[in-house]
Amino acid sequence: METPDETKREDDTGSFQVEPPVRQRVADHVFETLARAIFNKELKPGEPLPTQRELAKRFKISALVVRQAIHRLEDMGLVRVRQGSTTIIHDPAESDDIRLMKLQMELADPAENLASDVFENQVLFLLPMLVLAERRITDEQLAVLDYIVDSVDREDATAEDGKRFRTEYWRQISKATHNSMFQQQVRWWAVMVQSLEAQGRDFGAPSGQVMVQFYRTLNQRLGEGSGAVEHYLSSFRPLFEWMDRQRGNTPRAERNAQRAERNEASEEDAG
Repeated sequence: METPDETKREDDTGSFQVEPPVRQRVADHVFETLARAIFNKELKPGEPLPTQRELAKRFKISALVVRQAIHRLEDMGLVRVRQGSTTIIHDPAESDDIRLMKLQMELADPAENLASDVFENQVLFLLPMLVLAERRITDEQLAVLDYIVDSVDREDATAEDGKRFRTEYWRQISKATHNSMFQQQVRWWAVMVQSLEAQGRDFGAPSGQVMVQFYRTLNQRLGEGSGAVEHYLSSFRPLFEWMDRQRGNTPRAERNAQRAERNEASEEDAG
């Protein structure tokens, strides 16, 4: 079902946009609106979802369409439906449906914590690939990596060149693992990032000038068969520390050091 325009009603609709965008199916619009409200905590975990009758009135649609949307929410683990009882909102973080990662990045407001979560996931899911690539990479694959780095090591390289470089570099790393699941993960992330960029959504994905020396050293460590993971982690550690402080978190090692200092001071006072 389609509507002639995209509007937002302000009467009895609460915070929901009741009219779907042009060419979007009504059931999809209801599903996305409710999912977005759950991701953004407008509908909070443990609270009841508005009744089907109430939702049908808000969206000015039939109860059948509402049920279709709720069934999709249930299928993804965003609500718990009990026949003859209240439908309860679930915490998205408690769902075991991998599809929610994509859905959340597409629908949720890109708040600071979500952007950090996405970036950390992108950075750290590459670590196990490096572990395997360091053990299994061939001379031919190393030569390809060197060629890829050489191709972007120029003054006129653009941000778009950098994005293409990273996509191709890590695709080659995934191939060096000889593990099909890692190769699929890299392809998934590449498609996901392109989709988000097409929607104008930014989750802090790396952009701009490529750190050529970082990649040259990474290639060297991969060729030596050791040190690639340590090099990778050491390069990102300052960034992780900064992100922790932005969130108000103190790294575990620092907390332990502070605790040890307090204990030492207490022992000196007692002495």
